[in-house]
Parts: sequence; C-alpha cells; structure tokens
Amino acid sequence: MAALLVVCVLVALAQALALPRAFESIAVLQVQPTVLTGGVDSGDTATRLRTIEQRIMARNNVLDMIDRFNLYDDTPLSEDEKVAQFRQDVRINFVAGVTASAGAMEEVSAIQVTAQTGTAAGSANLANDIVDQIQTGNLRERDQRLSELIGTLETQDRRALEAIAAVEADLAAFRTENTDRMPENLEFLAAEQTRLEGQRTELIRSLQALERERLALEVGTSELGRQEPLAQQLRILEVDLAQARRTLAPNHPEVQRLEAQIDALREGDGQQMSVGQSRQIDLIRQQEESLQLEVAAIDRRLPMIAANVAGIPEVSETMADYTRRLAALEVPRMAIAERLSQARLDQSLVTSDYGQQMILLESATEAEYPLSSGRKRLAMLGVVLGLGLALLSGFLLEVRRPVLRTQAMVTKYLGVAPIASIPFRPTAREQVVQRTRNAASFVILIAGVVVGVILVLNR
Repeated sequence: MAALLVVCVLVALAQALALPRAFESIAVLQVQPTVLTGGVDSGDTATRLRTIEQRIMARNNVLDMIDRFNLYDDTPLSEDEKVAQFRQDVRINFVAGVTASAGAMEEVSAIQVTAQTGTAAGSANLANDIVDQIQTGNLRERDQRLSELIGTLETQDRRALEAIAAVEADLAAFRTENTDRMPENLEFLAAEQTRLEGQRTELIRSLQALERERLALEVGTSELGRQEPLAQQLRILEVDLAQARRTLAPNHPEVQRLEAQIDALREGDGQQMSVGQSRQIDLIRQQEESLQLEVAAIDRRLPMIAANVAGIPEVSETMADYTRRLAALEVPRMAIAERLSQARLDQSLVTSDYGQQMILLESATEAEYPLSSGRKRLAMLGVVLGLGLALLSGFLLEVRRPVLRTQAMVTKYLGVAPIASIPFRPTAREQVVQRTRNAASFVILIAGVVVGVILVLNR
C-alpha cells in the first residue's frame, strides 16, 4: 500500500512539475473620443486598430518579439509552432463603447492586452511592448492616412481646377471669335441697325437733292447758250449715271461708259459754262461721291449687322452650354475644396493633440504567482489516485486471505456464536515479520517524501 501511494504521488508530482509555468500580465489602454467632426480621426477607429493588430501579429513582427524577449528558448518548437504558440499566448481585445447607438459603426473605448510567458518579468515587458506598438502604430497610421487623404484631395482639386481652366480658356476663345455676336450686344446692334438705316435714307435724299441742284445748274447754263440739244443730252446722261451708280459698282463698265460720254460732252460744251458754274458743279459732284461712299459703307455694314443678329441665338446656346459645363465642374470642385480644408484642419488639430488619444490606464506589472496551469490539480489527482490504489490493494489482500477478527464476524460467517474470545498472540517470528513490514513501509514513505522534495527544489 505504501509503495503504490508513493509511486502514484511521485509520478503525478513529476508530471505536474514538468508542466511549464505561465505568468500572465494585463495592460489596458483607454481610447478617448476625438473632438473632430470629420476626417480619418473619427468614425474609423475600429478599422484602424484592426489594421494595427494585424501588423503586430504579423509573422515577421512576432518572430522579432520572440527573439527580443527570448521566448520559447527551452522548447524544441519550430518557427511556425513558435508563431502559433505566441498568437495563443498573446491576446488583444477591443472593448466596444457602451454609448454606441443601434445600427451605428461600433466604436472602441478601450484596448486590453494580455500576455502569457514563462516568467513574470517577461510577460509584463511583452504586454507593455505591445501597448507601445499600438500607441506608436496608431499615431503613425493616423498621420499616414491624413497625409494620403490630403494628397489625394490636392490631386483631385488640381485636376478639377485644370478642367475648369480649360473650359474657361475655350469660353474666352469663343467670346473673342464671336465678339460681335454676343447676346449682350443685341440691343446695341439693333440700335446701330436702326441708326444706319436712317442715315442711309437721309444720304439718299441728300444725293437726290444734290443731283437736282447739279442738273438745275447744267440746264440753266444750256439755256443761256445756243446748243440746247447738247445740254439736254448731257442732263439725260447725268440722270442715267446717277441711277447706275445707285445700283451698280463704281467700276462697272456701264458706269464707266456713262462717265466717258459725259466727259466728252463736257469737253465739247465746256466753253458755254462760266468758271463759277463749272466749279459749283464739280463741288456738287464731289459731295455726291462722298455721300455715295457713305452709302456704300452703310450697305456693307447692314448685312454684317443682320448676320450678327441672326447668329446671336446660336452663340447664346453655346454660351449656355459652356456655363452648364462650368457649373457641373464647380460643384464637385467645391466639395473637394471643402473636404480638403477639413482634412487640413484635422491635421493641424491632430498635431496640436486635439485628436483621438490613447491613455495608458493600467500598465502591465509582474505577476506574483503563476497561473494555475494544472500543476496543483495534477498533484492532487496523483495523491487521490495513490490513496485509492493503496486502499484497493489492501482490500484485495484482505479478500485473498480473509481473517475473522471479531465475534460478530465469526457469528456471521460460521453461524456459531463463540463462547469466549482471547486476543491474538503472534509468535516471535510473526512479530519480526510484522516489524520488518512496518519499517519497510515507513522507509518507502520517507523515501517518497525525500524524492518529492528533491523534485520540487529542482524545478
């Protein structure tokens, strides 16, 4: 019985001591909400922290922490097994905010980092190191996202400005090409057209008056002379020339022919006119030519005005199209500019520590006692099992060699009541055997205690 008890207890103790010790340390970070109303510093905290967690638990970073803190040096684990064991021993838990409304994006109010290692100092240092990585990674991730957001918005704003500038350049070129057909010139063109038509009417009337005056002078001169048929012919030619000039170009052959005939008649009849009358007629001719030039200029300008007025609707439609294109580009550009301004404001506020902050509420400390890793439970199980086996062996020995030890047992098993009973008196040899057996049991128990103490001290 003593041997079974000692063997079971020692085996259980050895197995319990063979289990690795595990010390656990916990660090807690509080995530303070931001005062900003937009940007990357609000609304995406959970996403950003999940990204940081993934970077911390990445294989290369895990192997670096294992090397720095000398984890699993006394175990024959491979790199993959070490990484898997590390991810089991280290946990990063996010605590959701209690004020999160239903359907809203879940916000993180706290972060709990739990680390388990074989030493108390190692677990505390590892947990604090992970907390430092979270704080540093949060700042770096936030700054990086702000910089990327500002850079993207600046690029979009520049492209929007370039598109607007291109449309404005096209609009300016179109206005330059169609200056006379701008819608704002419609009133001016209408007034100019009315004015020119009135001037043309007055010029025609003046030409007719000058022509009558000139013909009167010529007719009067011919009446004083003796060659009235020649003067009458000259008058007729002058009327024909005036009509031809109103309808034909100045260099038209018909006009040139009439002028040549008039010049020929004048040369032949010039002696009949006085010098004053001839000069007066020449002056009237010059006035007629000047008025005819003005009429020709008006005749050239009026079709141009009519063409410009006719083209105003088309120009108006094109201008309206340019206006719509500019408006369509201005609306998103204003939205981009507003977001860019907000992002720059957020960046300045974050730089001034007005953004989201992580405060270390509880740093990891060295645990005084290791975790209950099953050592005590295994040792107690060994003691219980040893006692059970010892009692079972004693019962089996008793069953193999039953002994009637009391009067009741004699009566029960033999059916005869004993008349008298006397105590058992072992012989000298039996006494020696009993004492030897007791001494052996005591030695076994003492040896078990000694071996158990040695095992505990060596661990």
